[in-house]
Amino acid sequence: MPKIVDHEERRRQLALAVWQVVRERGVEGASLRSVARQAGWSHSSVQHYFSSQGELLEFAMRVIYDATESRIAALDPPDDPREAARALLELLLPLDAEARTANEVWVAFLSRALVDAGARKLNAEGDRYLAELFRATLRDLADAGHLAPGADVDLEADRLHALFDGLCLHVVTAPDRMPPARVRELYEHHLNTLIRP
Repeated sequence: MPKIVDHEERRRQLALAVWQVVRERGVEGASLRSVARQAGWSHSSVQHYFSSQGELLEFAMRVIYDATESRIAALDPPDDPREAARALLELLLPLDAEARTANEVWVAFLSRALVDAGARKLNAEGDRYLAELFRATLRDLADAGHLAPGADVDLEADRLHALFDGLCLHVVTAPDRMPPARVRELYEHHLNTLIRP
């Protein structure tokens, strides 16, 4: 009887190998050959699934985005919109091993988005997703009467998004200066400036 191969699972194994190689050697080090070696596969086996490095890298990023969406979908937010906003940030920021790995790969991938149309499109898609997520979070706060008087939801959503991106970048590039306790302190301080006492 022929062996049944779970192709989706094999592609995910490759994504994990891509993340490991990117974390150790950067995006440019993640060639089809180096990823095959990391995964314990032959070069031709990797080529069976992906024809180019760009295709492989974009798939690895897509897996990260899908995993992030799954984590958000599984979140059972508190009824209080203030606590729901805190729970969302706690989930998304690189404060655990899974989110940290995702952010390390995202930071490495950003340089590719400057020069590759496919990477740029994928990065823009992720950016739009987060922008709408932060906007919806602040709308919930506003609708519940929790935003500070005069707060502009769209402006504050963009400001929260910028803070989020900055924190993610600093956690990855300057972890000694931006440990989890400091990240929590900063986002709590920011939320406190937005939320009506």
